[in-house]
Formats: sequence, structure tokens, C-alpha cells
Amino acid sequence: MRTTKLIAGAGIVALALAGCSSGGADPAASGGGEDDGQPITLVLGHAGSTTDPRQWAAEQFAERIEEATDGQVTVEIHSDSTLGTWEEMIDGLQIDSVDIVIESMLSVEAYTDLASVETAPFLYEDDEQFFEVWEGELGAEIKTAVTEASGYALLGNMYRGARQLTTKEPVTQLSDLQGLTIRTPSAQTMLDTWNALGARAEALPFNEVYSALESGVLDGQENPLDAILFNSIHEVAPNIGETSHMFANYHFIMWDDALQGLPEDVRTAITEVADEVGQEYTQNTVTNTEDYRAQLEEGGAVFTEITDRDAWIEATTPVVEGLPDQVQTWVEQIRAM
Repeated sequence: MRTTKLIAGAGIVALALAGCSSGGADPAASGGGEDDGQPITLVLGHAGSTTDPRQWAAEQFAERIEEATDGQVTVEIHSDSTLGTWEEMIDGLQIDSVDIVIESMLSVEAYTDLASVETAPFLYEDDEQFFEVWEGELGAEIKTAVTEASGYALLGNMYRGARQLTTKEPVTQLSDLQGLTIRTPSAQTMLDTWNALGARAEALPFNEVYSALESGVLDGQENPLDAILFNSIHEVAPNIGETSHMFANYHFIMWDDALQGLPEDVRTAITEVADEVGQEYTQNTVTNTEDYRAQLEEGGAVFTEITDRDAWIEATTPVVEGLPDQVQTWVEQIRAM
């Protein structure tokens, strides 16, 4: 089993590997092979700042997994995209340059279009509907299908809240959005959504968003309130249109072959700790959302209601109708809840 990872430089990691890796895990290890009990170091990366809730999740995961494995497993945490953009980190899971990435399901949409179920616009009415899906059998079915299709294991559910539109100038109706350059993640469905709404979607790395908004390269971006607050986006784009166009979880994402190559007791500990931290993260999000809003308003943000929401939904209907058949089935099931 891997015993060390050495980080070289401040950008993408260069690794010195000992033992097996995600590309060559010892099959015996998953059944309690000869590597059982050997020290394991896992590298965890995320794109948020050290004040972002993802850092709290990473620290909690590291602390609890070390305790659960009696010190066998330690976790190195790298925030602020120091291991690369989230796209690069997700790619890195396959080549063992990183072991765990805290990201949303949208980050694996490039590997399976089944993940577009998360990025389908205007799918949920509220938090309660979202929880009914992702804390139930349908959510488990979706995660299993996405893992089997993409190769990425999605561990834990860390509720992020609804994504809102943040712009330099106020947007209260669809006509205000026309021609604006809006940053989105690189998931194709999200790009299609904002283009369908009449904006110019731009898949810029998140660590470049603040400066791009400040310089005028971007007119806006979209994210849940925590990401807006803890990355100070409201300082350069203070108008928050309450679109609630997408709800999502973060997950502890691993390359599934690498996960299955770990000793069984370690796999179990990782899964259980991810679930435990996910539940607490979700509760924190629910508890803190109003506080996030208050802090944003104190920092100069102005919240505005979208007055023609039906027009936004109608404009994005072709995006939803263009999703894969299996995703269409899931969409129907979700909307029926």
C-alpha cells in the first residue's frame, strides 16, 4: 500500500510513490492483504480558501479518519487550488497525483453524462425536496450509476445550498441577463444553461473569478452563498439574484479503483467518516444559511428577487430535454416528489 507522498513545487504535484497506487493497486489489499496495517498517506485537495467550509470538512475528515484507523491513515490537506484547478485535481485522481477531491458531482460530468442530473436547471423547488432525493434510495441509485459509468466514487453528501447568480449590476429579470458574461463551472450542462438564458457562459477556473470580476472580464458568476461569502465574491459583484437554479452536494471524490485497492477496514472507515462529516456539513449549511445572507448584506451585497422565474425555466427547457434518457427518467422522478 502507498506509504508516502512527497509534494514538489507549489502547483501540480509531483509524487514519489512507494508501493501500490490507484493505477496498480494490489488486489489482495482489498481483502485484507499483506499491506494491512501499513501507514497510508492520502492527499486531499479542494479549490476553496482556508475559510471556505470545504476546509472545515477536510480537517474534520483528516482528524476523524486518523482516529478511526488508529493512526494508520493520515490526510494531507491542500486548499486554494494549490494542487491545480478542480478539473486538474479530478483528472489527478486517475493518475494518483491526488487521492481525494472535495467537489460536486458536476466535476465528473466530463466522464459521464449521467452526472448531468445534478446540473439540470430548475429541478428542485426547495431544500426539502433535495434532501428527499439525496438522503433516499433515488440518490443512492444515482450515485452508484455515476460511479459505475465514470469510475469516480462519490462519498458522503455535503449539502451546499442553492446556487444564486452574483453580478456587478442588478439582474431582476431575464432581459437584464442578456449578453452578460457569466462564469460557470466547465460542466457542459451548466454552460448550456447560461447560454440558453441569453448570457455568455465562461468556464473560468474559480481561483481566477475574483480578479476577472474586479477587472470587468466577467459580469457575474453563480454559486451557493457560502462560496460567495468565503471567497469574497460580493466585494466585486455585490448584486445577488435569487435564482436558486440548481441545488447540489459536495462529495469526497475518489478514483474508485484506488478506493477498492485499499484494505477493507480502511475503505469502511473512509466511507463511514465521509458520511458522518457529510451529515454535519449539511446541518451546518442549513443552520448557517441565514447567517451567510446577513454577513453578505453587512458586506454590501444586495439581494434581489427574480420577477419572471417562469421565463427562466421556459428558456432552459430545451437543455433539460436534451439530457440522456436515464437522466430524463431521474428528472421525472425528482419532479414527481
